[in-house]
Amino acid sequence: MAIRMTGLNSGLDTDTIVQALMSAQRMKKTKVESKKTKLEWKKEIWSGLNTKLYSFYTDSLSKIKTQGVYKTKAATSSDNSKVTATATSTAAEGTYKVKVNSLASAQYVTSGKLNKTVDENGKEQAVTSKTKLVNLKDASGNATFTSGTQITVNSASGTKILTVDENTSVNDFVSLCNDAGLNASFDEKQQRFFISSGSSGSEQAFTITAGSLSQDQIDTMAAWKEAVGYDSLSTADKTSVTTIFNKLQTGDMTAEKAMESLEKYVDKSRKSEATSYYKQQLTDDYNTKYFADEEQTQLTDEGMTALLVSKTGKTEEEINNMSEEERNQAIEDLKLSDEAKAKAVKKLVTSKVSADIKTDEYKDKIADAVENGIADDTASEFLQATRAENVSALQTTTAGYNATMSTVTDANSQLQGLGLSAITGSKVDEGSDASGMVVIEASDAEIEFNGATLTSDTASLTVNGLTLNILDVTAGDTISISVTKDTSAVYDSIKDFISEYNALLKEMNTYYSAESARDYDVLTDEQKEAMSDDEVEKWETKIKDSLLRRDDTLSALVSSFRNNMSAVYTASNGKKYSLSSLGICTSTDYAEGGLLHIKGDEDDSVYADSKNTLESLLNSDPDLVMEVFTGLTSKLYSDLQKKMGTSTLSSALTFYNDKEMTSQISDYKEEITKWESKLNTMEDNYYSQFTAMEKAMASLNSQQSLFGYYS
Repeated sequence: MAIRMTGLNSGLDTDTIVQALMSAQRMKKTKVESKKTKLEWKKEIWSGLNTKLYSFYTDSLSKIKTQGVYKTKAATSSDNSKVTATATSTAAEGTYKVKVNSLASAQYVTSGKLNKTVDENGKEQAVTSKTKLVNLKDASGNATFTSGTQITVNSASGTKILTVDENTSVNDFVSLCNDAGLNASFDEKQQRFFISSGSSGSEQAFTITAGSLSQDQIDTMAAWKEAVGYDSLSTADKTSVTTIFNKLQTGDMTAEKAMESLEKYVDKSRKSEATSYYKQQLTDDYNTKYFADEEQTQLTDEGMTALLVSKTGKTEEEINNMSEEERNQAIEDLKLSDEAKAKAVKKLVTSKVSADIKTDEYKDKIADAVENGIADDTASEFLQATRAENVSALQTTTAGYNATMSTVTDANSQLQGLGLSAITGSKVDEGSDASGMVVIEASDAEIEFNGATLTSDTASLTVNGLTLNILDVTAGDTISISVTKDTSAVYDSIKDFISEYNALLKEMNTYYSAESARDYDVLTDEQKEAMSDDEVEKWETKIKDSLLRRDDTLSALVSSFRNNMSAVYTASNGKKYSLSSLGICTSTDYAEGGLLHIKGDEDDSVYADSKNTLESLLNSDPDLVMEVFTGLTSKLYSDLQKKMGTSTLSSALTFYNDKEMTSQISDYKEEITKWESKLNTMEDNYYSQFTAMEKAMASLNSQQSLFGYYS
């Protein structure tokens, strides 16, 4: 930038003169900016219009040109309280006889009311979702569940097993049912379980039974868990291991396959154990280094140094090089109590341990521990052994599976603690079961359709193009389902199409015939500041509304709409037809620009009193309406398809020259950038010239002052 000297010597307002000189030059840049803004607005308008055109093309126009729209069928039922019906175009016209013998139902189980449990103080209390199953009582007050009891749920989703131990809760039983694809909950207020199949139909029937493991079976399960390091696994891995155990008991997995599946959990457990071991070692080392007491309330010098490093951002070397006075001041500046300091260092230890355990050194240590174990009494027995020893133990216990894990002893009476007895899928009425539970069987809907017996696992049944919604049994009565041509639906489809066609054509006509805004230019920031927000909005709206005035691309689209829909179509009977032959015409008001009207339509304010020819033809000759309308709309469809083909000026699926506009906008941006550089240079030159003049006048004034001094 040139050095600028104001009119100290000349007395001229240099800034005002330069800005006046620049104003005329900036107008050239402003004009380019105006062109760019208008083109951006124009592109935005076209983009919105293009979206509407493409939606019309893919939706309304695409549907109305296909014959399926004109072959709509209507189905009516003689008793909608029992059966309702809908028909597709494939449904044969005629009358069908229907009887409903039964409805589709899910299986529902409502347990008996659970008996109160007794706490450790002998006090009775209601069952909650957290109550342990081993604490549940039957009506006589006897415990019903013991460790080793197994609850088995068989459903359409498969078999799920829950092995009860001293920690198994009511909520675990609910989860078992839900995992099996059922809908289960325990209502603590009602003290009952509510269980149902996931959906209706006889194939959705489920059973719930119980049994007890022998002591050998319990011991084998424990040995399996110990062999894979079960307690060190994540919750997700524990669930996976339990699933393997369950598959063994249901016969869905062999002992050999189970051993292969369980072996990978040995590695996971060992890695988890080794990681915990080394983390504890690191933690102990850091605590010894940083804390002066076992309670970890006082910091050592190293601990204080570590705290200062973390809080000040200085290096350990910088902290150690501090004088005692500087160190004490730094500690004081922390403004932390002893308790807060200790807490901060504990977090620091956790952070350091997490970082250290990820280093290559400890990764190698963990990998070695997984394979070879750790010879340290503080490590678990599982980790002190080698991986090979763990796997061997797993194989040994698995080998004894067939001998010890045979059939589960039947003990369905144990379910009474849940207010249930064995559920086999059969109906159980209230009061007929000792547990007090009620069971509603899963069943299919059964109907007689023109004499043939049909079933469905839902309340809906589709047959011969008809969808029957089954609401109630007919008690031997017969319901009539009538299928006829749905001319009203076809009429509505044509009417909806014309409505969308008119809306789009009207918008295009408005843009094309808009008033000129030749005298309106894009406002500058200075001009906007001098106007209200409403005035600015009206000004810009005036410009935007005129941007597609007499647009060639828009003119071609409008012509495509009008010409194709006003064309003459030769039908298969050799006669020529137009939309007017179907009772669809344009108004005599030229200003409407070719909008379509259905004569006699009640919603048409111009032709509502005319005869409705379209409606009459749909009743008397629907195939002619279909042929003429699909013929004309297919031509419009093809024409629009060609217009949105890709080219050097436009992208695919685009009705306007978006590529060309984008290129022009880019050119304007480059031109504006060049003008900005040019104007800056020009402004600097003006200031340089005035500065040179000021310097010359200053020199002249100096010489005159000197001459006056000597004279």
